[in-house]
Amino acid sequence: MKIENKNILLIFQGGNLGGAERQAFGLAKYLVKEKNCKVDILFVYSNTLSEEFKEVLNKSNINKTHFFGEPYLFLKREISIKNLKRLKWSLEYLLKLRKGLIKNEYDIVIPFQNTQSKIAYYLYKLLPTVKFAFWHQLGLDVLKHDVFESIAVNNMPCIIGNAENCLDMFKTDYKVKTSKLNLLPQYLSLQKELRDKEAIKDVLKIPKDKFVFGMIAHFKSFKYHDVLLKVFKSLHKKHPNTHLVLMGNKDNDENTLSIYNNLKEDIIKSSLQSHVTLLSNEDVTDVLISLDVGVLLSQIEGTPNVVMEYMLYGLPVICSNHPGCVNLLEDSTLLVNNNEGEILDAMERITTTKSLYQKESENNLRYIKKYNVKNYVEDLEVILSRNFN
Repeated sequence: MKIENKNILLIFQGGNLGGAERQAFGLAKYLVKEKNCKVDILFVYSNTLSEEFKEVLNKSNINKTHFFGEPYLFLKREISIKNLKRLKWSLEYLLKLRKGLIKNEYDIVIPFQNTQSKIAYYLYKLLPTVKFAFWHQLGLDVLKHDVFESIAVNNMPCIIGNAENCLDMFKTDYKVKTSKLNLLPQYLSLQKELRDKEAIKDVLKIPKDKFVFGMIAHFKSFKYHDVLLKVFKSLHKKHPNTHLVLMGNKDNDENTLSIYNNLKEDIIKSSLQSHVTLLSNEDVTDVLISLDVGVLLSQIEGTPNVVMEYMLYGLPVICSNHPGCVNLLEDSTLLVNNNEGEILDAMERITTTKSLYQKESENNLRYIKKYNVKNYVEDLEVILSRNFN
């Protein structure tokens, strides 16, 4: 099935620019320019847009956006007055979606993450023109196990995950047939740019004469900025020519701000202000250009965008050995368990061994070439052809 000349609806959680949203914008650009499609967005939880999101949206090829209020689509397996109300609220929300979207005559619905995927299933059933929709599981996302979700998971024509571990919950929780499960790693959505590295380091207050490790990741509990900071303290004692950059967005919510403040307090308490740069919501490309080594330590991942972005800039990558990371980095010797000793060993080896640095850099530049939007769309077309008759 070729995705050409189609009306497409993308479903977002909200107006913050995370990895899933960057993927969606890149996909939209390709489908509009190369496939002559028209692409719209449905916001599920909120249409309040971050400044970063607004900037990308204004430059994108999105035709229009929709928002119909916060969703209610949940039903427990119980007999109660509250559950009857849940059913009423859920049906009202679905009817509101149908009324608001039916005139747009969408052909394909592409959700990003699980709640959006649940909604995509019911749009697939409620909108008469929609011929293709799928469950789209990305990274660290959870299932709610309610009645509406169960119906959607078990009846959606296919489920797509961006790494093997993303599909595990469907095998164990819902016993979905293996034939319905599809692996499709996302593509690299960032375009490589040439910028003045020295000038950027001046602005970001990163020393120019140091060997710079950096971790770009949301300030979330399942991202281990704190572990990296702890290991860096040991590294820096032995290798004082090293520097660490930690970057995320502290303003997402109270939890992200708390994690940022805890890191800041730890840096000050350890007298590392000159050796650790803590950043929030800076330009990702500027930070990538400033690094010598990319790091991602976390509890769980799908196929992480930031690892692909490190690879784009030819950075060796020290990374937790989740399946999606292993698929990207293949035979890298810098894949680690979340063990402080292993992480420190990897950091020391890449600091002191020039031949290892060069090998990892060259491999990553080569491996990343296959993760492009053209290949992604071709693989998606194969999956849709196989699962929709």
